[in-house]
Amino acid sequence: MATDSPFNTDRRSTAAPPIPALIRTPDQRVRVFISSTLDELAPERAAAREAITQLRLTPVLFESGARPYPPRELYRAYLAQSDIFLGLYWQRYGWVAPGMQVSGLEDEYQLSGDKPKLIYVKTPAPEREPRLQALLDRIRSEDVVSYQKFATPEELRERIANDLALLLTERFTASPQAAVPARLAPLPVPRRWLIDREQERAQAQDLLQREDVGLVTLTGPGGVGKTRVAVQVAADLASRFADGVAFISLAALKDPTPFVPTVARALGVSQTGDGSLEEQLLAYLQPRHILLVLDNFEHLVSAAPLAAQALEQARQLKLLVTSREPLRVREEQIVPVPPLALPDPAHVADLAQLVHIPAVALFVERAREARPDFALTSENAAPIVEICQRLDGLPLALELAAASLSVLSPAALLARLERRLPLPSRGARDLPERQQTLRNTIAWSYDLLEEGEQQLFRRLSVFAGGFTLEAVQAVCVFDPADTSSSEKAEEQADEGAVLEQLGQLLDKSLMQAQQGTGGEPRFSMLETIHEYATDQLVASGEAAALQERHADYFLRLAEEAYPSMLRPERDVWMERLDREEANLRASLAWCKAESNAVQTGLRLAGALSFYWVLRGYLREGRMWL
Repeated sequence: MATDSPFNTDRRSTAAPPIPALIRTPDQRVRVFISSTLDELAPERAAAREAITQLRLTPVLFESGARPYPPRELYRAYLAQSDIFLGLYWQRYGWVAPGMQVSGLEDEYQLSGDKPKLIYVKTPAPEREPRLQALLDRIRSEDVVSYQKFATPEELRERIANDLALLLTERFTASPQAAVPARLAPLPVPRRWLIDREQERAQAQDLLQREDVGLVTLTGPGGVGKTRVAVQVAADLASRFADGVAFISLAALKDPTPFVPTVARALGVSQTGDGSLEEQLLAYLQPRHILLVLDNFEHLVSAAPLAAQALEQARQLKLLVTSREPLRVREEQIVPVPPLALPDPAHVADLAQLVHIPAVALFVERAREARPDFALTSENAAPIVEICQRLDGLPLALELAAASLSVLSPAALLARLERRLPLPSRGARDLPERQQTLRNTIAWSYDLLEEGEQQLFRRLSVFAGGFTLEAVQAVCVFDPADTSSSEKAEEQADEGAVLEQLGQLLDKSLMQAQQGTGGEPRFSMLETIHEYATDQLVASGEAAALQERHADYFLRLAEEAYPSMLRPERDVWMERLDREEANLRASLAWCKAESNAVQTGLRLAGALSFYWVLRGYLREGRMWL
């Protein structure tokens, strides 16, 4: 249930100051959570989505399905990251899950807490269920922003558009002296159920609620699911932090130099006046009751003292870190994230018990995504158990393997795994055993790709922090035998062919789709997969050519953005450069390291000068120059 009184996390027992509830401006993508039953209100949900998107806001819809794990944690995460609650109701109360006292529909309303609420009730409703009527009676008696009736989807669409516009206007004019809080980097919205992990989640949540604990580190090997657990823990606790939760990915950073700028940007802190950015970041954090999720810290363990300093000065700050190794600083509490529990081969005949073993449950769930009619049977149970054993219960390895079941049976998959992953010896002896297993599983998935898909996969590793389809076409699609100048117009490959190859990589879980803006698709790789792709790129001999094309592309992007810094479209370009922050840094770092690329680096730094000034990143700009 949502709560209106956040717990006290100050390790000196100082109460967190109340923060006024404010709605962010539309250009900051206000998120509107849509709550309704699915089947009976499908046209109305579509109308609501249209009304929200026409205002350039973000609709958030939770689509539940027949899953072996309850979806409550997922819609809680969606709700925690939303700004406005929009409820659509007609006749059905909704399903009450085992162990629940109310339906998901009512639970969503209760969990919405003090978010602004817009309620719409469809009429007539001759068969309205009594429990839904009771819920509507309670809602009507509460002080919600809007409670209206409607008859058609068209009427609903118009009402929502008008009410949202009015709501945003009222929120801004109601308290003109109140400072709008900085936009925090949002938590990723989970696309899948979190299987198992109850113990790790409970332990991390309990520690973060202790007054004497400021830092909790989730540790474990690559591919074990540390990030997913951290996101779920943060979503569970989001309502408890008066100043919010921010997710900061550090995967693209290779040294600690950009650590402070990266955190500052995620919190909307800019360098102003004479103080250093580090001083201003600490000043920003000092009074705030906030949870920061720092993901993939293992590259930056040397920056751990900065985190300890922040905890010392900002006594209401909490840090939730994921890392393959502990930070080893004061106040750190470590929560190991082990591989998923494995099945006992002796119980392979007990399908009812087997399907609830976490490793098997994850494998079967992901197999259904690859092949919707997939089921655990007495015929495939033994090979599935062996696959889980062979892959050590590592979630990422299991997902990669399950993705191939669209074309392979479990028995055929096991036969291929046995050739790639012999149990007695699992690869380089200087790697931990489970890291060998994961690396070999990625290699096995790579071997299944067509030659063109392999080429694209390894070339994509030149990007840092994500990439767009346009960038892929400009940087990755070229003939290695072409020795002509890299400054010529890039080859325009058939977009359909590139999309098909990207689709294959997505289907095989070797790449992820990110939430883009303005309809522009964006993609990324998990860090462990990115590391393997980088090794393959270096081995191919194409790394130098790719890095040059990468730098040229982002130079052109920065030079195109430069004149717009003083024009009305400035904000659009600023946000685009924000999204490419990691790629811009990677290009600058390569230009600095390559003697033949110094001029490119100087041009790129010059093109970014206005951007750095407007964002308050003068220190970083001077460093690169």
